Amino acid sequence: MPLVAQMSSWPYGISSKDPLDVLERGGFTYRLSPHARKHTPQETADLLGDVDVLLAGTEPLPGWALKAGLPRLKHVARVGVGLDGLDVKFCMEHGIAVTYTPDAPARSVVEQVFALLIGVSRRLVEGHESLRAGRWTRYTGVLWQGKTLGILGCGRIGKQVAVIARAFGMEVIAHDIREDHAWAAQHGVRYVTLDELIAKSLAITIHLPFTPQTDTIMNRERLAAMRQGAYVLNTCRGEVLDETALYDLLKSGHLGGAGLDVFHKEPYVGPLATLPNVFLNCHQGSCSHDGRYQMEVQSAENAVNYALGRPITSDRIVWLPGMAAPQVDWI
Repeated sequence: MPLVAQMSSWPYGISSKDPLDVLERGGFTYRLSPHARKHTPQETADLLGDVDVLLAGTEPLPGWALKAGLPRLKHVARVGVGLDGLDVKFCMEHGIAVTYTPDAPARSVVEQVFALLIGVSRRLVEGHESLRAGRWTRYTGVLWQGKTLGILGCGRIGKQVAVIARAFGMEVIAHDIREDHAWAAQHGVRYVTLDELIAKSLAITIHLPFTPQTDTIMNRERLAAMRQGAYVLNTCRGEVLDETALYDLLKSGHLGGAGLDVFHKEPYVGPLATLPNVFLNCHQGSCSHDGRYQMEVQSAENAVNYALGRPITSDRIVWLPGMAAPQVDWI
């Protein structure tokens, strides 16, 4: 019986056939998403009856949807990094391996952080729209050299943001539950408490997984405690930020601006889109051609290596049968 790979991630293999070739060389037949958009759980469940591996995107994958793939489903290969929509506990209970591709999208997100920061603080969108409307309006904004950037969540992405910010001449402070002091000393970064990060940063960029502990971590009280005229950047998950409070504090003028790539509910429709000091994107932080290519190829490699009993690159493993616990935080 041939191995079957089902894609619920979309797009997949559109810009390059390389990931599909990886699957074929590994003995898989494959089926692309029939919906060409983000799946609902039921739409994914309907595809799983004869599937060995699901190549999944950011769509929600509760246990009841994955159950439709049992007993044949043996692997969920995440195309990307976020695990908040995937019931990892169900996978562990039913022997379904979970892998992901955390390094592949990282640099794309890092570069977009600076696009958002400079775009909103130098009012580039306003200038662009003004000129398109036939007006010549010169806007004045923030010079970031010498200013303080706070990084909330200084892991794989946050560390790369810090290095580039230091090259800009920015002061960088960070808050994380795990402090890498050797790395911080090497790159001139100082770890601080969350309260100090909020009080001292002219811009805060958030790079956290969405967990019960990070749910609305930037709530109204913390947003209000930020410096007058400060900026908020969010490229991780919308749920870590109180959108209503953010809107109120931006509209009142307490906060200078926000750059947002992610939202509580996507596609986003809401009042933040009415404010001139908000730079909005459609959850596209990982959407560089190079980043997407690596995500797809690495997920295909994970699928083939697991099916054939080959080693999987260690930092792409979330959980494999036989492991006592996941090797990444997911709850």
